[in-house]
Amino acid sequence: MNKAFLNVAIQAPVKTLFDYKINHASKIKPKIGQRILVPFGKKKRLGFIHSISKKSNVESSKLKPFIEIIDKEPIIDKKTRAIIDWCSKYYHYPIGNIYAGAVPKYLRESKYPKEIGSFLFSSLKEKRKTLTNTQKTALAQCKKHLKMNEVVLLNGITGSGKTEIYMRLIESELSKGNQALFLVPEIGLTPQISFVLGDRFGDMVKIIHSGTSAKKRAEIWLGAKEGKVQLVVGTRSAVFTPFASLGIVVVDEEHDQSYKQQTGLMYSARDLAVVKSKEHGSSVVLGSATPSFESLHNVDNKKYVSVEMNKRVFSTPSPKTKVVDLRVHQTNKGLAQPLINDIKNQLKKDKQVLIYLNRRGYAPLTMCSECGHIEECPRCDSSLVLYKQRMLLRCHHCAFEKKASDSCNLCEAENIVIGKGTQKIEECLREEFPKETVLRIDRDSTRSIKRREEVFNTARSGKARILVGTQMLTKGHDFPNLSMVAIVNADQGIFGSDFRSGERFAQHFFQASGRAGRRDERGLVVIQTNNPDNFLLKEIITKDYLSFYSNAILERKGRWPPYNGAVLIRAESINKKRVFNFLSKIAGFCTAIPNNTTLILGPVPSPIERKLGKYRGQILLLDTNKKKLHNTINKVDLFLEKNIINKMIKWQIDIDPLDMS
Repeated sequence: MNKAFLNVAIQAPVKTLFDYKINHASKIKPKIGQRILVPFGKKKRLGFIHSISKKSNVESSKLKPFIEIIDKEPIIDKKTRAIIDWCSKYYHYPIGNIYAGAVPKYLRESKYPKEIGSFLFSSLKEKRKTLTNTQKTALAQCKKHLKMNEVVLLNGITGSGKTEIYMRLIESELSKGNQALFLVPEIGLTPQISFVLGDRFGDMVKIIHSGTSAKKRAEIWLGAKEGKVQLVVGTRSAVFTPFASLGIVVVDEEHDQSYKQQTGLMYSARDLAVVKSKEHGSSVVLGSATPSFESLHNVDNKKYVSVEMNKRVFSTPSPKTKVVDLRVHQTNKGLAQPLINDIKNQLKKDKQVLIYLNRRGYAPLTMCSECGHIEECPRCDSSLVLYKQRMLLRCHHCAFEKKASDSCNLCEAENIVIGKGTQKIEECLREEFPKETVLRIDRDSTRSIKRREEVFNTARSGKARILVGTQMLTKGHDFPNLSMVAIVNADQGIFGSDFRSGERFAQHFFQASGRAGRRDERGLVVIQTNNPDNFLLKEIITKDYLSFYSNAILERKGRWPPYNGAVLIRAESINKKRVFNFLSKIAGFCTAIPNNTTLILGPVPSPIERKLGKYRGQILLLDTNKKKLHNTINKVDLFLEKNIINKMIKWQIDIDPLDMS
């Protein structure tokens, strides 16, 4: 150890580790995975011993000894360290910053919980539900494939009973003394799934999400590492939880975009769950009624195996679909008369209805009736959304707000609102059905955890017979008395600029329609559209999701993911010219790489070119060979290190991007 150097990961915007000499006055022997206090510039910083080496690339005379080792034993185990290392290489991101995101804040502040409770498995046979024949077959197939260490894609239509399969597989692992990790896409789903899992597994269920206190998160994190916590339920970041003996990872709603971090380390928790399961030698199940094209493509290429569940637990058939042609039927604040009649019919039967619209607020834009002036955000290239109750105009990108006015601030003519948001639909429903409780469920109405639980409990109880909401309502929720779903503006989803628009609309359609008629009566799905003859819409309505995928995936062949790997390089600055000079130099460098097969698209302005007062641009890199694509990005990294062209520029590399804006 005398000639050894500690390679320490410190939160900093560089991709290297920092070397330190051994402090021979230390009473604690250095070990990989310990927290350590080191001198960093003129400050003291907390880091993690990532490795120990016999040589350093820095002259010994320039190296400083560490100040103090905090832990007697490592708090980062070998498997978690390997996952962090993989993340740094795959996502081309500073390793110290990954440690900062992976380790709970409480532990990064040099603290350590005094006591970690033990929550272990006991027999639960009496709590099991009776399986349908479809569930029995699916469970047997899952067990067979998991024994062969295959990644299982549990592809089950909504209402087919996937959660019971998850719980049986989890129970099997817990009974062996192993642990389980259950990932959900959003915090809004954790109360429901934790209730279901808690009913089965009791106090064993420990929850990690953004609302979990720093100390509690650290307790669960360390409890799992020490084998005292057997079942962890969490959102995206819970994938970094260390486990002593991980038996299974379940990723519910695996298609959901929320699994992809959109700032900082832009990792996919779904993809990382697969990496984690391989590192631990554990089983992994990805579940969805509408799997991502990437996962289905992996099934096609024999990387994953698909287990299908095509029948609902309840005997009711899939919902009937009805199209309302908006070219024929005028709307009142977003709702056409045939749709209003259908709502009335369902309410007469004492049923619940869901009005689905993927836009918050009252209206997407406010426009002058005379001069056509549109109220726009002064900091972003986007229109302001009207929130009528508070008479506010708000930007959904930077949260800028201003008071709304009835008249245009340019010519003083009357302002009119164009488009439909959840608030506008809610207002129309209250006017049409004054005796009914109308419950709006979107990000604005469910900002706190307490409020979110209250809203969903009211929805599930059936007290509110009319629900209005965004895609939050389509994610795994079970409303027993819900018989009808209305998709108010299908065109908004069909005609997107992104190559994934069709896939996302299909997912929203099947997820939303799957909420209807899950008990004793066949459900109804009503779609309002100005384009009833649209090919994509007809495909989605007349076929199941897998049939839709089989046709839609062919359009991506030759260029787009999942056939090609993709990397998006974004840049932003208050100076537009500086952004495009920076991106042009990167594009030129990539083009000049010998024998480079990578397709370079751009530079181009970002879809929202100006955001928070900064100009934004991007380059998209595509390659059928992912290894070559990553080699290109490695060379770009070196190019940027050697050439100081990023002065006054904020830039980021997004591997496998989902959001092109």
